[in-house]
Amino acid sequence: MIKIIKDFLPKPLFDYMQTMVHNKGGQDSQGLQWSFNERNLKDDDTTPGAENFKFGKNLYIAPGMQDGKNPEIYDKDLMPLFGVFQSFMMSHMEKRCQKNEEKNSECRLIRMKMNLYPNKGKQVKHGLHNDIFTGGRPHPNIVTAVFNFTDCNGSTIILDKDENGEYTKEVKVPSVANTIAMFNCPHPHYGITQSDTPTRIVLNINLEKAYVDTLEDDKFEPLEDYF
Repeated sequence: MIKIIKDFLPKPLFDYMQTMVHNKGGQDSQGLQWSFNERNLKDDDTTPGAENFKFGKNLYIAPGMQDGKNPEIYDKDLMPLFGVFQSFMMSHMEKRCQKNEEKNSECRLIRMKMNLYPNKGKQVKHGLHNDIFTGGRPHPNIVTAVFNFTDCNGSTIILDKDENGEYTKEVKVPSVANTIAMFNCPHPHYGITQSDTPTRIVLNINLEKAYVDTLEDDKFEPLEDYF
C-alpha cells in the first residue's frame, strides 16, 4: 500500500520545522547540524547510485537496529519536536495497526533520520533499496515514510506491484513541501536529487505496526497490503 498525503503537518508547525532543518540561524542557532555522508547506502551495497554522497542526521534508532547490538540512539534536542511525526503518521493508519491491547502490542518508532541532498547541477538517481530488513528480507510489518521539506524538481520513486505481484511499477512522488509518502517497507524505493534549488531535504521514518493476526477469520491478509 502507498499513501501520499499533502499538507501533512499544520502550517505553523511545518514552517517552524522548516526553519530548523534549513538552519537559518547559522552555527549558533538551535537548528539542525548536518553530517557529511560519503555514500547514501551502506558501504557494502553495490546498487547503482549507492555511491552518491549526501548530508544526514540520525534523530532516532531503536535498540538493536544498528548491527543488531546498538543501544537506543535518541537526539534529545530534536526528538521532543520531531517525535510528533509518529502520532501524525498513526492518524493515517488503521486502528488495528496502532494498538492491539489483547497482544499488548502497539505501533513503535524504529528509525527517524534526516537527509539533505546538495545540488549537483543535474538530477542524480540514488540507489534502489528497502529500509529495514528481518531474516534477510524487507520487514513486512514496517511502514516507511518520506516527508518533504523542500519544493524542487527532485522526487521519490516507489515501486508498486504489477499484475504478477512483482515490484516493478514506478510511482513518482514529486518533492512538494509538507507532503509525505507512506508505504509498506517491502516496496523498494529511491530518491532523485534536484537541479533547481540548492538543497533537497527529506525526513525518513520507519514505524513498526502493532501485531495483527493475518489469519483472522481464516482469511490470509499479507502484512504489506495494509496499514
